Amino acid sequence: MGSIIHNIIHLPRVFIELHTNLRKQNIFMKPNLAPLLAIAEDTNDGSLLKKDFQKINNYYGLAVPAILGEAFCTLRGIRMTGDERLASTMQGAITGLFDDFFDELKLPETRIVNMVNNADSIRPHTSNEKLFLELYKFALQKAAHPSLIIEQLMLVHKAQVASVEQENPNISNTRIWDITCLKGGESVLFYRTAFDNLFVAGEKEALFQLGSIMQFENDIFDIYKDFKNGIQTLPTTVTKANELRKLYVEQMELFIKLCYKMEFPNRQISHFLDGVMPVLNRGFVCLDRYQLLENNNNGFFDLKSFSRKQLICDMETIRNLLKTIKYQVVNHY
Repeated sequence: MGSIIHNIIHLPRVFIELHTNLRKQNIFMKPNLAPLLAIAEDTNDGSLLKKDFQKINNYYGLAVPAILGEAFCTLRGIRMTGDERLASTMQGAITGLFDDFFDELKLPETRIVNMVNNADSIRPHTSNEKLFLELYKFALQKAAHPSLIIEQLMLVHKAQVASVEQENPNISNTRIWDITCLKGGESVLFYRTAFDNLFVAGEKEALFQLGSIMQFENDIFDIYKDFKNGIQTLPTTVTKANELRKLYVEQMELFIKLCYKMEFPNRQISHFLDGVMPVLNRGFVCLDRYQLLENNNNGFFDLKSFSRKQLICDMETIRNLLKTIKYQVVNHY
């Protein structure tokens, strides 16, 4: 009951801060990122797609600094500096471009490794590579610990290479989960390297777990796309929606437990959780939808029985936004 009261009391502040942080980041992107993207659009050789710019402007470039970056700063108790915001923004902006190296462009592994380790000396072959290198070098220039960025992006690359195994229909669920954790955990730790303060005891473990849940949540929302593309994720392999919910709850509980082991004051940890939980609670809304589909399908969560429309969970609707708020109130942390 105490945590519910806490959540109710802090609910307005949580969503006001979220709105304020997103607005602040939107304003920041206009003079610092938009001109670079405009040039990239004008000189595009076709390797940059419309969705690449949408990912930067509406998702990664916006949310990475405004949600994760602000949460990291809340945790340490020090506001984000201008250089940190620029480095974090560029990290977010290259996320989709880096994914394209694997998913769309199918670049050789040696080429990707060279771009990560030798950004200053490598010559771009395409507009995609050119924009990636330009933004990546900005991040390295502005960050206090550029070597950590390089090291962590190589770990993200390693996780991407491992994810190819998910195309194998015979992959075990244990291996799927290991790859899920690697993809999400290493990515969140990569975003953390934009900030000046070094990791404290327990922080890496907690943030890696945060990334694991975020990747799991992403797989939950992407169930239709992954199923159609033959990508094996835990959501595409289960036959009971409740199995997904049970694992999601377990991983959330582990995340909260690890958070309170970090060497930060409990007040800052609680504030940090206020900042990230609205993102994670969205997963429960999608799981509710899948449970309803199962209930109406004779108790089986069979993806072949459902349409794209049934499996897509639109989080922009008022109904789903209200459900997210409900979970923000009732979930204990």
